[in-house]
Amino acid sequence: MCEEALRDSYIEEPSRWGEEDFAPQLVIAELPYDILNAAKSTFEAMVACTDCPSKTEHDFGARLYLSTHRKTQESMIRTQDEDVVDFDMFLSTHYDWQEVRVHAMGNQRVPDAVAGQQPKRKRMEAKSLRIRRLCEVVAKTKSMTGYRLELKVLRNQLYQLHPEMCNSAIDTSQNAFSLNYIFRHTRGSFTERTKRILAVILASTVFHLYGTPWLQPTWGASDVLFFHTASSTTLFRPFINSPLSSLHLPREEALPKTPEPDDMIDDTEADDADVEDFFNHPCPNVIALALLLLELYFETPFDILVQKFNAKLGTNTTSSAFTRYLDANLVFQACKAEIPLNSQFYLALTNCLDPKVWQDEDGDTLDTLTLRTTIYQKIVLPLETELSQAYSNISIEELDKFAQKIDFGRWGHLNYNLRGDSQESVTSTLRATSMDRRQSSPIPGYYAESSSIRTNTPDQGLDMHSYPHSAYTVGIICALPLELRAVRALFDTEHNGHAKMKWDSNTYALGIIGQHMIVAACLLSGEYGTNAAADAASNMRRIYHEIEFCLLVGIAGGAPSPEIDIRLGDIVVSHPTSTSSGVIQYDRGKEYKENTLQLTGNLQGPPRSLRTAISALRSKPDASSSSLQPHLEKIARSIPHSSTSSYSHPGQENDHLFKAVCSTCFALRDCINADSHVQRRARRPTDLPETHYGLIAFGNRVLKDASARDRWAKEHGILCFEMEAAGVMNILPCLVIRGICDYADAYKDKTWQNYAAATAAAYAKLLLCHTAPSRTEWKSAIDDWDSSLYIYSSRDGPPVSVEELRQTKGDKRVRCGQTKVVLS
Repeated sequence: MCEEALRDSYIEEPSRWGEEDFAPQLVIAELPYDILNAAKSTFEAMVACTDCPSKTEHDFGARLYLSTHRKTQESMIRTQDEDVVDFDMFLSTHYDWQEVRVHAMGNQRVPDAVAGQQPKRKRMEAKSLRIRRLCEVVAKTKSMTGYRLELKVLRNQLYQLHPEMCNSAIDTSQNAFSLNYIFRHTRGSFTERTKRILAVILASTVFHLYGTPWLQPTWGASDVLFFHTASSTTLFRPFINSPLSSLHLPREEALPKTPEPDDMIDDTEADDADVEDFFNHPCPNVIALALLLLELYFETPFDILVQKFNAKLGTNTTSSAFTRYLDANLVFQACKAEIPLNSQFYLALTNCLDPKVWQDEDGDTLDTLTLRTTIYQKIVLPLETELSQAYSNISIEELDKFAQKIDFGRWGHLNYNLRGDSQESVTSTLRATSMDRRQSSPIPGYYAESSSIRTNTPDQGLDMHSYPHSAYTVGIICALPLELRAVRALFDTEHNGHAKMKWDSNTYALGIIGQHMIVAACLLSGEYGTNAAADAASNMRRIYHEIEFCLLVGIAGGAPSPEIDIRLGDIVVSHPTSTSSGVIQYDRGKEYKENTLQLTGNLQGPPRSLRTAISALRSKPDASSSSLQPHLEKIARSIPHSSTSSYSHPGQENDHLFKAVCSTCFALRDCINADSHVQRRARRPTDLPETHYGLIAFGNRVLKDASARDRWAKEHGILCFEMEAAGVMNILPCLVIRGICDYADAYKDKTWQNYAAATAAAYAKLLLCHTAPSRTEWKSAIDDWDSSLYIYSSRDGPPVSVEELRQTKGDKRVRCGQTKVVLS
């Protein structure tokens, strides 16, 4: 049935989630129980084939298609492999993903009298090759365009079958996007129908994969992925992302100790048991599902739900199964009034969060079979009933087939046409602020009389009522204060900060660059590297949940070569290649032991919007380094000059590239011929920096080896070395921009650090000025709000509305700095 007809069959309002009394639950066969064993054996068989001499070069990963795994009567009649479970997935050993179908046996059945009459399992008995190294099989299949790798699992061994034609239409060249990304950036993507369908699929996933390595106790919205097709549609086919390179079986929860008679005389004392073990929920995966169902119902990330419903969570910042259970329960209690009390969805949630449901009469953990039966009866069946009540035209037995026909992107996904619950509150706040204080305008470029907006002047501030957290859509992260200082000098307008959250260690600088609302942060003083960067990025994303991408701006060590003449002060911008996302990781331990570089890791590439802006910037006929000069001059002019804080060019005479053979002796300061070891290079006609696009490498320590630098630059095309990229790129879509302050050798000098930070900041601003701004809920509110504004010039004449100003922006009677804004 077409989308419109299905939408019309049930009124799609949150208030209609089961507003009548509980209806009888569906009478339907339970989900198949043989998926769990097949999933376990498949995972273990694949992991057994990931061991190879080049394992450190791989990033083994699997993305498993999630479904209910129900088989219709028609399909069971047609199939000749009734005991076989098929798993669709994508495998990766480096950067690219290969489509795979795995055939595995479910529960082995005891032969009966009619077993000989059963048709043969032709697919499982087909001609096959035993796989020893999965990476080799995947690599060979990648060259077979349009084919899917076919595998089978027998007795925990992995075998290769004849490849089959692909029919999924998924475009693996495009980045997958997570459910968490949808919640944070594209609210409005779900209809009430797709919410219900996904809820059933996620609950079925817990039923099928509970206790398997596919489903870790901490799984969540970030692990559920969706894909685009080559025709730019978005399939409603969720996948779960699981690493294969490190097999971590879910921790088995210890069974409660059977109490002795003496133990039952008095209540257990607090000193006799750990409080977390005593009160903990026995099923962490079920708690993770409850968190997902809450996020799905409100289409909002959990941390934003905490803020929205003012839930008072505990102060313990260490995440554990116990704290997740407490947090889920607190948020549910805060928001449950908005979920119909008599709905099957409400019932499923309360069952998830009630520990007694998941214990037997003695308070012990349920055995595996009973646990799975409980998952189905208490969670999956209510959600199936909810879906069936709302959309009677959808067959639960054919839900997988039905979901695959939905174009998830058709109903507003990735369109950024966001209208959310916060719309009314944002608008009312803007109006109230304007009536109380009419001298400020939230419209970049237009300043009110006695404006509180400051343009890099220290004695002015801005009342932040007009700029909620959701207004800020671009993040900038710097490792050093001197880097952030250069960035802040280029703010067109700087804002006062928001109130600080207790658990957030970041301090933010807020402002405007071009048409973008910017939130910038610096790593904690004295802390560097990927872990510190990951903490900063995670906290930034939690607070400013509308951030669409991040720029990592700062300094790095350059890797000049005969082909690419990199000088101090030049800029290196991460740029994807055919084999990487533009940023690659190297294993420092290998470098010191064997003097070799081991490339590891698989990071997200920069977002398409930035790559498009880079193309536009590089394709300009008049593109040159002179475009950076105004920004560099502004930085040097804005920051007070001193012997340690000059952001001006240090002079080409102070740019020394030493020969690799001299690195050690010069570092020890005892080489009398040090000057003769300087490489002679032609002087550039100007001091302006040049911009280079290519690979950036990151590690956990500062590189101080010119020999390794030159070898790796030659072998891998690396342009510079830094330390923070990995911490940010898999948390936020990110582009790395680095100014070159040294040559990654033993000669370390801080002379060029400030100027290198300035060149990186200047390029960041230039790029942002060529990047189209997004439309957020806050900007929608501003559009509604500013349509009722009039701008009065200081000269005689009638007032001009903002809309008229947009249409006649060349009118000279309206000038910045000579206007006042009033509310009509």
